[in-house]
Amino acid sequence: MKLLKKKINKHLFEAITAVFLILCLTITMGSPQTARAESKGEMMVFSTSLSTLFSFESEPVVGFPESDDKEPKRVVTAITTAYNSLVGQTDSTPCITANGFDLCEFYEENGFGNTVAANFLALGTQVRFPDLYGDKVFVVRDRMNAKYNGTTRVDIWMNDYGEARIHGAKRLKMEIF
Repeated sequence: MKLLKKKINKHLFEAITAVFLILCLTITMGSPQTARAESKGEMMVFSTSLSTLFSFESEPVVGFPESDDKEPKRVVTAITTAYNSLVGQTDSTPCITANGFDLCEFYEENGFGNTVAANFLALGTQVRFPDLYGDKVFVVRDRMNAKYNGTTRVDIWMNDYGEARIHGAKRLKMEIF
């Protein structure tokens, strides 16, 4: 009998709490929220015309700095190899990099590649290989096999398998931005 009485009290308490919450929400939603605006002093009058405010003959617009103009944060000697979008050289999605970038689509639209894989740099890091590619900027978008962790090894993506074979393995100066 005591157990039944406790159950009834518990259900009654829950029902009263639910009705109270619904009532509070209804009152809050039903009453409009108002604010009183009062003037605390004199109004300010601007004498500037709209044509002066929207004048386009002001200072010249300064753009963002180009990466060619920046000094590299670090310069290292890296062992570079090349890879292609082939299942034997990548995972089951050969055109998609570790950060979701579509290499094949980018190459079709632009006619060049600018992606590298490196485990020791953050995804999105910009790098250059001035001895081989001049001022061309590459972006770290992919990762290499875990066995290359802790090394300064970099894999450069190339569309052409023959070009990648010719590249082979090279020690190159790499500028990191």
